[in-house]
Amino acid sequence: MTAPVVERTVAPAPTLTARRPRHRWLRVGLVLLGALLVAVAVWAVWFSSLLAAASVRVLGVEGARAEAALAAAAVPVGMPLARIDTAPAERAVRALPWVLDAEVRRGWPSEIVLAVTPRVPIAVIVDGSGRSGVDAEGVVFPVAGALPKGLPTVTADGVGLTASMAALATLPPDLGRKVVSVSATTRDDIELTLRSGDVVRWGSADQPELKAEVLGALMERKADVYDVAAPEVPTTFRAR
Repeated sequence: MTAPVVERTVAPAPTLTARRPRHRWLRVGLVLLGALLVAVAVWAVWFSSLLAAASVRVLGVEGARAEAALAAAAVPVGMPLARIDTAPAERAVRALPWVLDAEVRRGWPSEIVLAVTPRVPIAVIVDGSGRSGVDAEGVVFPVAGALPKGLPTVTADGVGLTASMAALATLPPDLGRKVVSVSATTRDDIELTLRSGDVVRWGSADQPELKAEVLGALMERKADVYDVAAPEVPTTFRAR
């Protein structure tokens, strides 16, 4: 007696041609998903309120100067950060006479940062518009708020003002604190008046270190005028 024979039918393996439609639709789906994600990201960054400017923070100054910088920048709060053009705001803040430099940055996710570098007054000039500050470059500017106490007054303009501020900026601190006024009509005739009432004929803004050293030695002798315009041949004399 023979055993029954069982016949099995083996299904053919899927061919490469059968797999292609499925892979093609998978690729299409991934491309559509990627495009959707890009579209959502563009919408979120450029058009939605998710990444909009909610506040403006000022660095470098405070009080009245910070308020003036904010007003000049006129940053559109509520607009998406990516759409805010920072260049006009920077130009507007830099145009303020007391500002040396300014930078407007995006502080993700919802902040605009306004970094201001103010001009630093090293002297005071009194003119028809009142008291103004003068920085080391000889730039005259109104100061938002009170001027620092103890700054020397300056009587000069044009090249004389530029030269006198260059000289004042390079004075050693101990000598600078003694100066109450500076005057100049040209770049070569700078004069410093000290708190004692003595006058220093400084000459040009050149050789400040040598002139300060020579002046320190001369002031060991009592005089009314100390002339270090030519520091190699300094002189002193009594005016009274």
